[in-house]
Formats: sequence, C-alpha cells, structure tokens
Amino acid sequence: MPEVMPGVHRIEIDYNGRPLKLTLLLGAQANVLLDAGDASTPDKDILPYFAKIGFDPKRLTHIIATHPDLDHTGGLARMHEVAPNALICCGDEDKEQCATPESLIDLRYRAHLYWHGLGVSDEAKPKILPRCGGPVPIHQTFKGGERIQLSADKHVEILHLPGHSYGHLGFYLPDENAAIIADAVHHRANFFSDGRAAFACTYMYVDLYLSTIDKLRLMKLDRLYSCHWPDLLSNNTINKWLDESRDYALHAEAAILDTLRAANDGGLTLREVCLQAKPKLGAWPVEKDLETRSMACGHLQRLVSRGLVRMTDDRPTRYIAEKEWRGLR
Repeated sequence: MPEVMPGVHRIEIDYNGRPLKLTLLLGAQANVLLDAGDASTPDKDILPYFAKIGFDPKRLTHIIATHPDLDHTGGLARMHEVAPNALICCGDEDKEQCATPESLIDLRYRAHLYWHGLGVSDEAKPKILPRCGGPVPIHQTFKGGERIQLSADKHVEILHLPGHSYGHLGFYLPDENAAIIADAVHHRANFFSDGRAAFACTYMYVDLYLSTIDKLRLMKLDRLYSCHWPDLLSNNTINKWLDESRDYALHAEAAILDTLRAANDGGLTLREVCLQAKPKLGAWPVEKDLETRSMACGHLQRLVSRGLVRMTDDRPTRYIAEKEWRGLR
C-alpha cells in the first residue's frame, strides 16, 4: 500500500486470517518502525516491503514495540540483526516483557495460570517460544510525552495509552492531527479480516483502558490508525468507534456481574465466567472462549475493588457476587 500520509507507510499483513498493520515513519533525520510482528514477519513481510519501496533497513533509527505481544515483539530480534543501527524501544513499564520471549510468556501469557489455571501451560510453552523470536537489548524506554524529530519540520509525539498493557505506546502526528494507537483500543472484539469476531477484547486493566479511550476522544483527532481494526479517517467516525469501545467495556462489566449474580452461593471461577458470560459478550469461535480471560479478569478485579464482588483465596480463585453492598475495604 502507498503512503497513507506523507512519510507514513503502512505494511499490511494477513496474520492468520486477521489484519496486522505495521507502520514505517520516514524522515530526513529519523526513520521509525512501529512493531515487528512475530518471528516470521520480518523476512516474510517487512523486509520485502522495504525492498519494494527501496528502503535500506540499515537506515532505521528506531524500532519501537508498542506493547508486549508476540505479533508485535516476536520480530524484534530479527529486525535488530538487519537494522543494527536502530534503537530498540518500548514503553517504560513493558520493558521486561519486551526484552525476552521467556518473560513475555511468563509475565503475560501465564498471568492467569497460577490463580486460575488459564494460559500457556508448561507443555505448550516450547511450542509458542519460536514465534516469540529471541532476546533483544532494550536501548530506550518511553513514558509518554517524548518526541522523535523525523525531519527539521516534522516530529512524532509519544503517547502513553495503557490498558492492554501498562506501558502501551501510541504516536501522535501533529501535522496530520493523526494518532497511531496499535492495540490500545479494541472496539467490541478482535476480528478476522472478513469481519467475524475472532476472539474477545484483550485489554487487561479496565480503569486505565477507559482513561485511554477518553484521552483519545479529547484529542479531537482527524485520523486514527490501529494494528488490527479499520483505519478511521474522520473525527465523526473516530468518536463513534471510541464511544462504541467504551460502551462495550461497560456492557461487558455489567454482563459479568449479572452472570455472577445468577450463580449459586459458591460463585464462579474465571474459566466459568468466560464460558457462562459469553452469550452476552460476543460470537467468537468456541475454541477461543478462554481468550476472554484477560478482559474478564480485569472486570472482576474492578468489581472487587468496588465492593460488588468478593474473591476467595482458593486455586482456582472463585468470585462471588455480594448480596448487598457493604462499602469498601
């Protein structure tokens, strides 16, 4: 695909039937790749695109991982090999997970394993590791508010957009009033390229996620680009999409609370919440039902913090709806 804006290239990839769109920012002073796909993506997609537009990867000055997920960080090690002059960067609070495949799996994909028995098992871990690439040095981290000067008259501003991860990054291009937000906002689901739901939203930290949606809406953007969702090219369509994303998250929390209130006094495990709340949450394939765990656990933690639900110390943890609100503790 040609430039979507001056100096802004989008590398469009069919990623297991889902869209994956990576961004290359070109300038006289800096050239920045945002995300690197999984371990196979550089040789299969990124480097062929570079060759198509006549861009030498050795000219990259920055390779920035927006957040720790294997389809964004798995290609970092390979890109570091072909672009040795580029700084490898990520969000300040995501550094450990972006640096090594083992940390990515242990801290992110096994986040729900100990207490809930959900996530990448010991048996599955060796099968996933190759897609996660290899370890990389993290040369620089961002907290939001920094700038990268692309050329004498053009820069990009770093945004901190937490919720899907603590350190999730986005990028603001002031000349175009455009934001590139990767996976910061998830609308109503993750979708296949044909529009069918592939699996649930995978935000993890609900209050931060809602704040990120509000932050983007207040920016009054004219363009919004993500990695897996449609490009939005007017302020009206952006506002509608952000409002629908916020409404879905609040709907999901209400659906999860209703599911707990309908359960018996023993409550439900996270696994049971994922399965029993599904009819009110989305229509993704049954084999992806347990992918709901990140979103569902985030909402359950939020309900506990509001005094509407209590949790046990069992393994797996059980969540029980309070019969009456007793305040906070």
